[in-house]
Amino acid sequence: MLRRAAADVFAVVAVLVVIALVIGQLTGQPVLLGFVTSESMSPTLEAGDGFIAVPAAAAGDIESGDVIVFDAVELQGGGLTTHRVVDITDNGYITQGDNNPFRDQEGDEPVVTDDRVVATALQVNGQVVRIPGFGTGIESVRGVAENAQTAVAGAFGVETVDSRTLSGLFVAVGLVLLLVVFADDLRGRHERDRSRSRSRFDDESIDGRWIALILAFLILIPANAALFAPTGAQQVVVDGNDLPAGTAPGETVETDLTAENNGLITMLVLLETTSPDGELRGGELAVPSDGSATATLAVTAPPPGEQAVVTVSEHRYFLVVPPSVIVQLHSIHPLVAAGAFNALVLGSVLTLVGAAFGFGRKRVRRRARGMSLRAEIRRLLR
Repeated sequence: MLRRAAADVFAVVAVLVVIALVIGQLTGQPVLLGFVTSESMSPTLEAGDGFIAVPAAAAGDIESGDVIVFDAVELQGGGLTTHRVVDITDNGYITQGDNNPFRDQEGDEPVVTDDRVVATALQVNGQVVRIPGFGTGIESVRGVAENAQTAVAGAFGVETVDSRTLSGLFVAVGLVLLLVVFADDLRGRHERDRSRSRSRFDDESIDGRWIALILAFLILIPANAALFAPTGAQQVVVDGNDLPAGTAPGETVETDLTAENNGLITMLVLLETTSPDGELRGGELAVPSDGSATATLAVTAPPPGEQAVVTVSEHRYFLVVPPSVIVQLHSIHPLVAAGAFNALVLGSVLTLVGAAFGFGRKRVRRRARGMSLRAEIRRLLR
């Protein structure tokens, strides 16, 4: 009994880990698990080590000493960076790698603001929970897969798939295989229990309701993480003592606002402001996969000694329907637009499962009595 319970716990944890990796691929940010690729955090995290990443929305207030994952502007050309917070100022966080002699902000990297923080590394008793070699394993599998697909693509004269898409595909395949094995184990137990109870039924059954529930869970959880995790508000500050050359108080100061999409699906990013000192131009951005788009914020320059502070809110939606429909639903309330997307996905899943299996228990006669699912797959692949 204890052995079976341990196996169940392991299977559930394995499924959750794979789901977390899928979410991370879709959202372009670590969810539950992350890893480092350099020695900048040594000895806390060596190159290739993994860690448990708590999304910023659930991590709570950031304190000095926390290790955060943030979207760097200049460090190593930009992108996600994992460093420790060594100081907190009114403008944001000062960061530094444990193995670096200088703070990040002593170079060209700006102060890290809350909107650029995507996760916090879990610490227990002040120590980061480290997973040795996790990142090395992920990178090794990715490298082998990239080399293999390059060779195949070259042989057939087709374009290669980018590394992020390839990673997402492999993670998704891994999830499917894991669920197949898990389902096979559950089915095996069901057969043993049925044999013990001397059931008179020899047919298996599939319940469409469970299939719909599992599919909806696997799709909606990462999809909603991609919708809500990057959203929030940022402040643009224009200081009257530091205006661009040739700009007088009362004139317009323009600032570019860039929205990035590290996921696999095109997003519609809506930027809004209610400040009377600011005006957004091009606040509806269609951001392609692994791309970016820019809007312009025009702020009225304040007189010397004063500041103009403009708050800009950001909302993201999957561009699966015409933008005008999303904008109209968003104008009612952001949750209405998000709810409509969830309803669309759920309706699609229900339609697909209903057409394939129905919503009752459907008996399916096995091709070979006593043969496991894995054995059937091996037989089909011969």
